[in-house]
Amino acid sequence: MVLIAFSWDDGAAEDLKLMDLSGKYNIPGIFFIPASNSEREVMSPAEIKILSAQFEIGAHTYSHKYLTNIDLATAEQEIVTGKDFLEQMLGRKTDHFCFPGGQYNDDLVCIARQHFSSARTADTGAIIGKDSFLIRPAFHFYDRGRLSLLYNSARNNSLIFPAVLRNIFEDRYFELLKQVITMLNNLKTTHKIIVWGHSWEIEQHSLWLGLEDFFQWLMKCYSQNLRTYSELVHL
Repeated sequence: MVLIAFSWDDGAAEDLKLMDLSGKYNIPGIFFIPASNSEREVMSPAEIKILSAQFEIGAHTYSHKYLTNIDLATAEQEIVTGKDFLEQMLGRKTDHFCFPGGQYNDDLVCIARQHFSSARTADTGAIIGKDSFLIRPAFHFYDRGRLSLLYNSARNNSLIFPAVLRNIFEDRYFELLKQVITMLNNLKTTHKIIVWGHSWEIEQHSLWLGLEDFFQWLMKCYSQNLRTYSELVHL
């Protein structure tokens, strides 16, 4: 059996469009949001509050700095102030964190452990294992290439690897994603996966119809397999 959760990064304005589409199909998800981002505009506090009424919100540092590019003291300040920004705004605890740009190392993981119950990476091809703190996702909702997914699933020694290998020449990337989910669901044991992405990336590459098709397929075939991010992480 496979259990599935969704995770979206960066807090871009297009998150509101993603909120509407996810709500239309009752697809739960978590949105990791920084207070600011030099790469693109982020949602206003009022918009974040609208999003938080329906979906989980996670921390993504204060200004979306890549933490491996700065000293540890500054990195910890980025992590803590990003968490404080959300907690003061929303009036509730922020339990989950995501490393900007997927950039992390052991020291940064240790810092994140002091402040959160989980920290998500941008690795792909992974199934959530025994370490319920460091969360490696399975799929990026953007075609980074079959070879990339094949390499990462092999590197992570993941059950996803044989399914990717069997379907490596599938014409459509998102059909490959469906094939892997179906394969995992047919196994006797339970496996947990995260699908992650960026709303701005979906907009930039015109992937909205593909995402809606994927949501429709999930609700038709695997609606009982969907979980919130917190449920999946803490199972």
